[in-house]
Amino acid sequence: MPKPGKPRTVTMDGARFVVLTPEQYAGLESSRRQLGGQQAQVARMKLDLQRGRELLREAERVLADLPAKHAESSSGRLGPERGLPELLADIRAVLPSRADPDRTP
Repeated sequence: MPKPGKPRTVTMDGARFVVLTPEQYAGLESSRRQLGGQQAQVARMKLDLQRGRELLREAERVLADLPAKHAESSSGRLGPERGLPELLADIRAVLPSRADPDRTP
């Protein structure tokens, strides 16, 4: 197996530059693309986390407004192993109907 080439440095007008071989440059570009993909994945994960936190805040708000008599009548539906969107839908289903001031029609 050939030994990887060491990058050369060149000084021009007092500035140092690194001269890469075509293989080294291709490897650098590949690494840049991989990094970009990983950064995009992290951004998506942060957005998902933010959405999850917003759903949790909404669930907490809805649960705080849930009258005790409605919470008792919904036993079995407000249980664990439910996703937040399903949980919110179940909570809304047992609440008395009223206009939600936070939402626009």
